[in-house]
Amino acid sequence: MVSSSKIALSCAHRVVIRTAAFSLLITALPSSAFGTALLSAFAASTGHTFQPKQLLRHPLQVSQLAIRGGQQSARNMSNGETTNNDDDDATTTVARKTYPRAPAFTNSPFATQVKKVTIAGGTHGNEYTGVWCIKAIEKQRESLAGECDEATNGASQDDRNPINIFQRYPSLDIDTLLANPMAYMANKRFIDTDLNREFSMEKLKRIKVDEETMELCDVQQEFCSEDDATLSSLPHEAVRAREIETILGPKFTESYGDAAYPDPKMDVVIDLHTTTANMGISLIIPEGDALMSAAAAYVLHKCKSEYGYQNVQCCMHALPKRQDRMNMSSCGRHGFTIEVGPTPQGVIRHDVVEKTEAALHSLLEFLHLRNLELENGSASNTKSVLDRLRDIYPVGIVPCYRSAPAVRPGELSGKISWHNDAENPNFPAVMVHKSIQDRDFEPLRVGDPLFVDLDGKVITYDGSHGDEVHLIFVNEGGYYYASSGTGIGVAVKSEFDWQTGYFVIESDDEGVNEEVIIEEKDSYE
Repeated sequence: MVSSSKIALSCAHRVVIRTAAFSLLITALPSSAFGTALLSAFAASTGHTFQPKQLLRHPLQVSQLAIRGGQQSARNMSNGETTNNDDDDATTTVARKTYPRAPAFTNSPFATQVKKVTIAGGTHGNEYTGVWCIKAIEKQRESLAGECDEATNGASQDDRNPINIFQRYPSLDIDTLLANPMAYMANKRFIDTDLNREFSMEKLKRIKVDEETMELCDVQQEFCSEDDATLSSLPHEAVRAREIETILGPKFTESYGDAAYPDPKMDVVIDLHTTTANMGISLIIPEGDALMSAAAAYVLHKCKSEYGYQNVQCCMHALPKRQDRMNMSSCGRHGFTIEVGPTPQGVIRHDVVEKTEAALHSLLEFLHLRNLELENGSASNTKSVLDRLRDIYPVGIVPCYRSAPAVRPGELSGKISWHNDAENPNFPAVMVHKSIQDRDFEPLRVGDPLFVDLDGKVITYDGSHGDEVHLIFVNEGGYYYASSGTGIGVAVKSEFDWQTGYFVIESDDEGVNEEVIIEEKDSYE
């Protein structure tokens, strides 16, 4: 276990610090590299050392809860268990199954309408589903303008009544983006390097693009810097990322230094992806974005209950700050990725398109309904979309998988890596063992078969990321490339509070006494 460490968790007015048993996401990482990386990631995300005004140490019998961000969970705090809610007292007494008090929000993440939405496909050029979807959307736009006779097919429970998103969600100003046109035309994941890893501050700020040239080019469908001799020596995707950032962002400006610019052009960027792995419908969001967390909770429920898809889950990256995210959707104020699989690269499958559009339409519906509620106030007699979420999730908690922190260049999250062939850096020296193939989100334990080498020797899991982890993106074709980060993704089961967007961390080690420290913070970060 990672013991005797005080892990500061960024929060509103209160910071909850777990000690004694705070390992990989509390559940599984005794003395592991993953656990160490996680602690480093937490420290990096806070950015400063906390000086507590008062501390209260209270031994608890788990299961106990630490809420990252300090927001109060919607779990019931009854059953005779109390907290000291005296506003003059700087500390809170925590009994089992009670939680920190929530701060009073001055700026609710749900109080502002979402208007400008970009739906992107082809971030990886051989993932054709997203490109199909944005082409269908543009046909729907033409239909609405009277330029063709009927809308194209969309995910609908009635094939005779396809969805036209411009008619269905008129409060949203929707654009589409073909993210990597050259890779799409070549049916390749990328030309030089993975585009979805090129949106860090370091990479974006090194490239200057000619905005005047871009104004004369359809940058949402074309690569506009092809003839710029000064950029020809740079990787294609590095330049394309900068082009994209200029139309979706900006993500960074000189005046904001290392922090992400808070007012980009796009309110929400939705990135459509597919995977060769058996990931079902995976809704990928960053930690700390309450609006996207609520949206994911809504999409999760609708895809299961109304569309009838059961293999649907939320995945959350532990990257609360936009400036720390290197993916394309981080250029907008909010980012949401829809990942559907399994499907081969360079192939369009009807069922995969339907699943993608089901998730997409559910997300757009959530944003549109919330816009209408903000526009109409309390005039409507129908239950608000947020109240509906409170009915669906009566304790405010949504199940998810928390990805491991990235530890290598090219990774959005941590992976169990493999060695590559000496002659071809994109050819693995081992293959994924049949016992874990297509078993994404299932647990892997120490000693379980993991890889098979050329001699037929079975290589077992050595516990490098914890005694038990859950595998994601198992044998994903895109992860054969070093610039995407080779290997198999690692995650653990977790939960998040949809009202705050932060993880809820709970120990499963019944009967273990642990220590919780709750300290007062002066401001909401």
